[in-house]
Amino acid sequence: MKTKLLVAACASALNLSEQRLVIIPEGNFKGIDGRPVEAFTWFLTPDRGRQIAAVLNSRRIDMVIDYEHGTLKAQESGQPAPAAGWLKEFTYIEGVGLCSTDFKWTDKAQSFIDAEEYKYLSPVFTYTTTGEVTGLLCVALTNTPNIDELPQLLAAAAQDLFAQNNDEDLSMNEFIKLMLLKLGLAENATEAEVLTAANSLFTSFDSAFGTTLAQTQTLFEATGVAIATRAAANSQQTDLSKYVPISVVADLQAEIAKLNAAKPNDMEVLITAACSDGRLLGDGMKAWAKDLSESNPEALKAFLNTAPKIQALSGKQTDTIAANHQQQQKTNDEADWINQQFGNSKEFIEKNGVR
Repeated sequence: MKTKLLVAACASALNLSEQRLVIIPEGNFKGIDGRPVEAFTWFLTPDRGRQIAAVLNSRRIDMVIDYEHGTLKAQESGQPAPAAGWLKEFTYIEGVGLCSTDFKWTDKAQSFIDAEEYKYLSPVFTYTTTGEVTGLLCVALTNTPNIDELPQLLAAAAQDLFAQNNDEDLSMNEFIKLMLLKLGLAENATEAEVLTAANSLFTSFDSAFGTTLAQTQTLFEATGVAIATRAAANSQQTDLSKYVPISVVADLQAEIAKLNAAKPNDMEVLITAACSDGRLLGDGMKAWAKDLSESNPEALKAFLNTAPKIQALSGKQTDTIAANHQQQQKTNDEADWINQQFGNSKEFIEKNGVR
């Protein structure tokens, strides 16, 4: 995964503390000789600094601190390049820059530093044409803070070192980006945020498929279980003896609705009867009874059970009047027939009251 990159070395006063070793400062900076030439300054942003720290921490080997960039020169000269120290843990500290919080000097280098025989730290880093620092290749102790320009040979060696030692880092960086994307996290997410999101995903997966991904299973094993679970669910046959088609249910519901619509409402029948026998008089009482039948039908029934009926409006009184009328009409018809037989005129009947 070789990429053409701009490589530079810069030197700054060795800044030692018990907690951290500052390697590349935050913000804008330039070489004492005025470099870079491609941009106004080099610069390191917090987001990029955290990304660089993540890549460096994913390496399986410690980063060497050598003397005067001996590691780069050794690739051409073949001379030994002894280590002055080792960097293990990298972090980005806001307002400070890219630092190492776990570093160790060799006894020899420590004696040089204590005696001030070495006073400057020189990182070799990659950067873009705009000057943004994108990666750290190696670090050296030096007494030449004003590095005019990396010799062509040194620059080529730095490129080779980047290609040899950082192919895996770049690949890992792409993998990390992919995983962060799939976990819904930003590229500058912390390790704690990544672990929390991953564990939450594993737990959800286990809950859905009955796996133990959050414990001992690998992702491939858990995925196999999930595929098998889904296949088994899809292969299950429906027991038709326990179910009916939805169309049958719909037809049955329609028939029930028709029957309910055709069946007279009990309360309507009760109200109609009460209006007929005088327990409910007028449209006002009828409307009142309908409203009460909807809100409290038992109360309406109780009222109608005790309300008096008007005899003249009852069905029995009406039947009696109709019967009497029919009887009277029959009697009159018989009297008219008899008078006709005796030749009695209508005037005679009315005058003498014969009927």
